[in-house]
Amino acid sequence: MLVQNKGNYILHAAGVMLIPGANKISEAEWKDFSSHPIMKKVVDDGDVVAHEEEKDFKDLKAKEAIELVKDTHDVALLNEWQEGESRTTVLEAIDAQLAVLNGENEDE
Repeated sequence: MLVQNKGNYILHAAGVMLIPGANKISEAEWKDFSSHPIMKKVVDDGDVVAHEEEKDFKDLKAKEAIELVKDTHDVALLNEWQEGESRTTVLEAIDAQLAVLNGENEDE
């Protein structure tokens, strides 16, 4: 399942680590993480969001997918999404995020 850490910091609880942006974890890991006493507040405050269990990245609306891409720092996950993606706007967002993560597009 996709879980989005909207903060700018790594969260770690119940043996689960969430980096900023999108994270792919199992439902069991989500259950453990979201029920942790400290993380329960973070989830309730909307700083960590689990996308619907039945939804995969390709099932998100283009706007949601692009927002998630812009907040994702996991190159392997971006590459995985890129392989299965057909929407031009989403592919452009993935390419742009990969370029940023690879240090491209900096002031030349």
